[in-house]
Amino acid sequence: MATYAIGDIQGCYYSLQDLLSKIPFDSNSDELWFVGDVVNRGNFSLETLLWCYENQKNIKIVLGNHDLHFLAIFFKQRYLNKTDSLKSLLTSQKINQLVDWVLTWPLIFSNEKAILVHAGIHPCWSFDSADKYANNVCMFMQSDPQKFFKNMYGDAPYSWNEDMNMKDKMRFTINVLTRMRCLNKDLALDFTYNGGLNNLPPNLKPWFSYESNFKRDKKIISGHWSAIELYHHHYGASIDSACVWGKRLTALSLEDNNTYSVDINKKDLS
Repeated sequence: MATYAIGDIQGCYYSLQDLLSKIPFDSNSDELWFVGDVVNRGNFSLETLLWCYENQKNIKIVLGNHDLHFLAIFFKQRYLNKTDSLKSLLTSQKINQLVDWVLTWPLIFSNEKAILVHAGIHPCWSFDSADKYANNVCMFMQSDPQKFFKNMYGDAPYSWNEDMNMKDKMRFTINVLTRMRCLNKDLALDFTYNGGLNNLPPNLKPWFSYESNFKRDKKIISGHWSAIELYHHHYGASIDSACVWGKRLTALSLEDNNTYSVDINKKDLS
């Protein structure tokens, strides 16, 4: 069995189909791992999500910030903004079925080879701790989505503290796992910078540059940070190669580290 991790699709359905025709994917035995942000910004969020739903026996997906944003709009805790491309999805006859499925997606998935997460894992956490906090968030989201999405948005708190209340712990966990890029020297989250590695402010470093409490026996596969595109680091790889920004969609083979990429299909952004 082979496993292919695929970067942020964001509704770029035709680019996904182009990529699947390029990789040696066998639907009878292989798995596709999606790093989240399956929907939004590209033209075909509905088609992308339907394809994933219909092929879910071959797929593992973790929630990204755009997937959470889609759910928040559905549960009337956020409004569509001018950069969203979710209208056809939200008005689909299958919307309830799809929402019920997306609510089951985890924030972290792992096996004996790798850990899948949208943005990253905070270096002050062990993997077991991150997994526990992620599961707590998902359990609350599934049990009371209205309340969950009402309280989800916000940048603070920026640092982890075991004594924080549950609401702050959940927001910090969501922000780490779905929004994190850089940390300052005190390991506090920074949401002001989303550019490339060459222009980092002197007070910031990527989350994966810090020494951490998680073991390196599994590689961490993430997406989210499109400005660094495909980037291998000592914990694993970041594989969002900026498809929705007009660049490429990338797949990474977890068995041999081979990469496969296709240029954006212009249908997805026209």
